[in-house]
Amino acid sequence: MPTQKICGYWFVREGVSDRFLDYDGSSLSRCARCKGACYKDQNAQQKHWKFHKHCCKLLDGKEIRNIAEASLVECEDALKRLLTSRSGGAETYRYLKRLRMLYDDEVDDREDSANRFHSVVRGLTFFAGGLSMTLAASPNLAQLLFCDDEEDLLNVKTRMGKYKLAKYNGRPSDEYIEDMDDKDERELLRKDCDVYDELDFGFREPSSMSYCYIYYNLIVACAIHGRASPTSIHDGCGTLRGGDPRNKSAKSLLASAALRRAMSLWTDKHVLSSCGDAMAPAASLAVSAVEYYDAIGIVGGVTCRKHELIPGLSFDGAVVTCMNELLEQAGSAQYSVKLLKKLGEIALKSCTEGASSLLTDLPIERRFKVLLAIIHYVMNDDGNDSKTKFGFSRGAAMPTSSVNDIFRAIYSMQNQLDLDLVASVWQKSVDDGESNGPEPAGQNGKSRSFMYYLLRNSPSRQEWGSLEVVKLIKDFSQIPTIHKAPDDAKAKEKDKCKRLAVGDKRHDEYNAMISRIYSGRRT
Repeated sequence: MPTQKICGYWFVREGVSDRFLDYDGSSLSRCARCKGACYKDQNAQQKHWKFHKHCCKLLDGKEIRNIAEASLVECEDALKRLLTSRSGGAETYRYLKRLRMLYDDEVDDREDSANRFHSVVRGLTFFAGGLSMTLAASPNLAQLLFCDDEEDLLNVKTRMGKYKLAKYNGRPSDEYIEDMDDKDERELLRKDCDVYDELDFGFREPSSMSYCYIYYNLIVACAIHGRASPTSIHDGCGTLRGGDPRNKSAKSLLASAALRRAMSLWTDKHVLSSCGDAMAPAASLAVSAVEYYDAIGIVGGVTCRKHELIPGLSFDGAVVTCMNELLEQAGSAQYSVKLLKKLGEIALKSCTEGASSLLTDLPIERRFKVLLAIIHYVMNDDGNDSKTKFGFSRGAAMPTSSVNDIFRAIYSMQNQLDLDLVASVWQKSVDDGESNGPEPAGQNGKSRSFMYYLLRNSPSRQEWGSLEVVKLIKDFSQIPTIHKAPDDAKAKEKDKCKRLAVGDKRHDEYNAMISRIYSGRRT
């Protein structure tokens, strides 16, 4: 039984107060019969009963053992029946947990099973009725769908990267490890990296991705009534269930909880890496929700927490995730571009109409991560050359003006310039950018080189409001290396910035290697 409690009607989490839903964080009570549904008060339980009564049952020992020993085929048959039933089922939670276990055990036919399930679960998104309400009302299912404690959608390798190697933002480079001053930390990290490197899934999709095809789409189905489409990339296009969340209807409460969970998973780079294409509907869902919240004037309000556009999606998290999706040439890249354009509009509005709660008091660490993500994105964008693009990502050209607007808004450059803030963020980018940049430690040299270039060649105060950072980054990238233009002043400056970013030792080693290459060409 899950340890974390979530109210089956209001979807508040025990211990986490919510002013909008009038919840003070007090203890939740369990349903006396099934023990799997929780409520913040008796009124919530009474309102929820019309959905929960169909599946309110406490499984006996024999039923629990049968599910725990079920084969993949038996799981499939049971879940297809339970997920499409208008009355839900007390067994749904345990069958989904069993399915995850079978996938993790690399059972035969796992990937085909995931594909079959995916079609079934996608159908729930297109269903207009109250099927999502009865589904979520099943005992323990709210906890499974909306709690990290129950399901994190990570595989063994990405879980190790997220938690064991968190300090280094993932698996650091060997050069970074070698240059560490602390011998004990260095040796311990080497051992951890050896274990990490051995965790290889080859060409097979990880079990987390197979399971995500079912799990994530169940969440999407609870959030939105989608329009039928040939590919799951577009499954997030549609109407949020329950409409305006200010109505606090049962459907809108479920939709807000599902939206929060869907967005928080999408913006977790470890989950995205672990699940890949199985999270295809996320970007289109984000666009649908942001556009709807903007249309009714509640972006950043009502059910949103500080710095969030919509439940679960912060402004900075959306920017970084969209840029990562574009660099990965994800199938949903067209929606990432659309969302970046929308973020650009919101950013420009916040600058011209005054400070926005989306950006007010945004911590320096989060600001500099956006800055480094923008640099990394622009430096690695190929200009959307259709010859090098493939699949659905064609046409996902960089929205240059939006990126510029986002950059300026993050640093309040178009409204009231705070030079102390800008200086703090840029210095932090230089100091901590290696271990907290867009890439794991030891792989952020290029981004940090540009940061040193900005610090050493800051634009004048008059230029801040119209700073075109995309052009500035591209111009920096096009400056020739010192080996190609040894007498060029800009090349010399770029080389100095690179030395500051990677350190004398690595810089000298790199230059020596390049010199040997050039020397060989001349001979």
